[in-house]
Amino acid sequence: LQCHQQFANRIEEHTHHPLSSEGSRCYNCHMPHTTYGLLKAIRSHKIDSPSVAASIATGRPNACNQCHLDKTLEWTAARLSEWYDIKPPQLSADEAGVAASVLWTLRGDAGQRAIMAWSFGWDSARATSGSEWMAPYLAQLIADPYDAVRYIAQRSLRRLPGYESFEFEFTAPEAQLREASERALQIWTDRRIESGLSGYEDSLINPD
Repeated sequence: LQCHQQFANRIEEHTHHPLSSEGSRCYNCHMPHTTYGLLKAIRSHKIDSPSVAASIATGRPNACNQCHLDKTLEWTAARLSEWYDIKPPQLSADEAGVAASVLWTLRGDAGQRAIMAWSFGWDSARATSGSEWMAPYLAQLIADPYDAVRYIAQRSLRRLPGYESFEFEFTAPEAQLREASERALQIWTDRRIESGLSGYEDSLINPD
């Protein structure tokens, strides 16, 4: 606000988030955790604004979908259009219908997968997106081809209820990694049967 005093008395008008929320912290939108390093996601040192078009062009996650992990790129594009008059880009069917975090997790490159593994453990994203649906994707990532992705995924997985003491060796042979992945998924399946889960269709979590 030393530089942008015009927003001092209308922060919520600018951010469209409650004043006390993480969405009204300047750096969460303009310098998000979109760089991989030191076995975690770190803040980019490029000050920018969220852009769905840039995410599509570069593969770099945008601030909106890194916090709203259960939302699609279409959802983000609609809000950026409504709030800031940013023209929505052309999106594929998957980009319009599947949560961006899921796409980056399942078909992204190693850097994207590492950043998503970290994001699933980020308190702000968990509070915003809910965490009940995340275990299947972290289970997938603990069998990832890259050691670093597996390490980060294990750290985030242990933040979920029922996984606090989940153990596996992230440098283990592939067969053991696959066994750990299946074990993690089974824990989630058992808990889901007990509690039920709905409202995460964009995250590919549905009654089937």
